[in-house]
Amino acid sequence: MYQDFDRLREKIKKVLERYKADFPEVKVDRDYFPLKISEEWGECMQAYLMLTDRGRNKGKTKEEMRAMLSDEFADVLGFLLLFGESEGIDPAEALAKKWFKHLE
Repeated sequence: MYQDFDRLREKIKKVLERYKADFPEVKVDRDYFPLKISEEWGECMQAYLMLTDRGRNKGKTKEEMRAMLSDEFADVLGFLLLFGESEGIDPAEALAKKWFKHLE
């Protein structure tokens, strides 16, 4: 499990480096990740509301809405892992300490 998180983080960091190279005007500082998590979570919830018939569907099919939800979820997860990395948090260790202790 730990190796899976490490591989994910490495791939996500490569995408971030490419993004920073393509958009040097974007200031990626300590606040960037928590702010992006909030933005992407809002977009994830918008897609969820659309999918669950509690938001305008904007002419999208259920399949398109499910794809939107998946894409936005990926954004949230990616930025969450980047945030943890930037703050020195190992997600596998944090989960083991906080959640998985209840499995013992």
